[in-house]
Amino acid sequence: MAVVLPESLELEIHEAADRQGIDPSEFVIAAVQLALTEYRERQIAAESKAWYALPREVRQSYAGRYVAVYQGQVVDVDPDQRSLLARIQKRLGRAPVMVTEGGDQPMPVYAIRSPRLVRLNNGD
Repeated sequence: MAVVLPESLELEIHEAADRQGIDPSEFVIAAVQLALTEYRERQIAAESKAWYALPREVRQSYAGRYVAVYQGQVVDVDPDQRSLLARIQKRLGRAPVMVTEGGDQPMPVYAIRSPRLVRLNNGD
């Protein structure tokens, strides 16, 4: 299936690619890859939110197994993560699906620290 772009967008793509010194196709591929990455991240975040919104007792019922969450629902479960991933990929293709360990553990919290600027004195 071909994707048809409006002429004004095509012109803008060519101009931006020229300014960057790359082929317009490379520009479009990079832009689409970035958009798909952002889309997948948003979807996985939504699936994670849906999983942790489930009552603790429901999440605990999946302890010892891996769960696949898609469109806010647990769609498959397996004690073997690889088997689960293979089935999900066969069934849903490249759709963004969150796979996590079952159980009632709380949502992980990550601390991201900003790097510090270290100044070195010349001659020291």
